[in-house]
Amino acid sequence: MEIEVGKLFVGKCNARRTVGDVTELARSIEEKGLLQPLIVRPVGSRYEVVVGSRRLAAAKVAQLKKIPSIVREMDDGEAISLSLMENIQRSDLEPEEEAEAILKLMKLDVKRFGNIKGVAKAIGKSESAVRELLEAYELTFKLRETGMKVHVARAPSEEERKTVEALPLRHTRMVAEAIKTEEVKRLPEREIERKIPEIVRTIAPLPEREARKVIDRFKMFPEKPVEKIKEEALARERGVAVQVYFAPHIARALDKASEDRGLFMEELVSIAVEEWLVQKGYLK
Repeated sequence: MEIEVGKLFVGKCNARRTVGDVTELARSIEEKGLLQPLIVRPVGSRYEVVVGSRRLAAAKVAQLKKIPSIVREMDDGEAISLSLMENIQRSDLEPEEEAEAILKLMKLDVKRFGNIKGVAKAIGKSESAVRELLEAYELTFKLRETGMKVHVARAPSEEERKTVEALPLRHTRMVAEAIKTEEVKRLPEREIERKIPEIVRTIAPLPEREARKVIDRFKMFPEKPVEKIKEEALARERGVAVQVYFAPHIARALDKASEDRGLFMEELVSIAVEEWLVQKGYLK
């Protein structure tokens, strides 16, 4: 149905926090009209926009009097999950917007959405993706408590990454994952609080592959200075480069053995692998 603009409002169930720049969208609406209707729900004599807050903002700029809308009766849980699904499918939400909407949904209806499994099913994402997103979101708040001005972004600009104003989502997940490892948790709490921001500043400007190397090295040797961890992780390799992550107890044994024998760890690993392959008959 066609609904007067004055009767439409964006409420608490919309997953978006901000609509961003709608100049181009408004221009398109002026030229071609609104091609896709909003999805709204009736609230008294007005209508709450569940899907289409950007279209509403652009339509106002384009000075439309009425907007085509699909009207549906739905409760808060259905409205939030629909808004989330629509925006996730369009890749329209920033990670923090998505995480906040998921947490809101989980608190709203504990019976249906109170756990990772329930909320993942409702919004059409895997449980691991939802878990990783919420862990990344939690980490940003821990970093802000240390004084860092940082937020998670799907595709931050080079400038944002250099200034650590925006941390790529995958980088954030790596750090959140590292904090949970037993070796890192053995560090004194103050040491962890000091090192995590250092690690974040170190990996933020790096490509994902290099960031992963630094994080893997940190998980194996969290007590080492961060600059040393980075230096060792990104050291130029000789021969065929094989990226391997060792469990901390194996990494420490290799580190001790390499010191005792005066070899680089990579050289020692090569020797050990060769000896094992000969022993098992795979190499002559």
